[in-house]
Amino acid sequence: MKRNLLTGDNIDGIGWIFADILTTMGFNVKRCSNLRSCIEKECAANTPDGLIFFVTNENEELYSFTEELVSKYVGMRIFVLSYIKSYRLRKQLEDIGITGYFLMPDLPSEICKWILADMLPDDERTLFLNIIEYLEAKGISCMKTGFYYMCSAMMAGIFMPRLLSRMTAGFYPLVAERMNSTPQCVDQSLRRFSKYITEHGVRFDAYKGTYPMTNTNLISSAIDEFSELYDIYK
Repeated sequence: MKRNLLTGDNIDGIGWIFADILTTMGFNVKRCSNLRSCIEKECAANTPDGLIFFVTNENEELYSFTEELVSKYVGMRIFVLSYIKSYRLRKQLEDIGITGYFLMPDLPSEICKWILADMLPDDERTLFLNIIEYLEAKGISCMKTGFYYMCSAMMAGIFMPRLLSRMTAGFYPLVAERMNSTPQCVDQSLRRFSKYITEHGVRFDAYKGTYPMTNTNLISSAIDEFSELYDIYK
């Protein structure tokens, strides 16, 4: 499931940070200058699934620019990262039709989490956010290698549990498609994730085997524990 994002960049290079994080989440990310002319050019050339741009001043040109993007690229998700604390600005941009508005400075990891959630289909969004909440409650940072591979693996296991018995033939390719990756990378990322949680003392109450866990045991144990906590997914 290849999802293309375009992000503007500013003089501090924060676009690099967003691009790096979003790439680990499975996006294909392209950066460009935050100049409106550059964003318009890149949108016309690539028609991304989502756009991120920064706002440093409020004027009529900003509103007309946003209206044009919303009108021209129906279905493109638009995220505004604003350095201006203004309810009027936020309300007007939301009325125009942007997808998300974030007040800077905020943690890029948190912003990217919500961008990813907004880019998911409606029937996956709440599940994705609940899985993140569950993993973070266990003391696992979303910035650690393999975190979003684990999220995708848990989602895949909940939606298609039968594939957990066919990891190489069915499960890894499914997660790889979601993460814009390869089955081999999925396997290795989950192994590294298992090693990380072992080193940091993360345990699953119902699992009595050895650590680090195999990928199958890791995903199955996490799903079982998650389902007990979030009864709706049983």
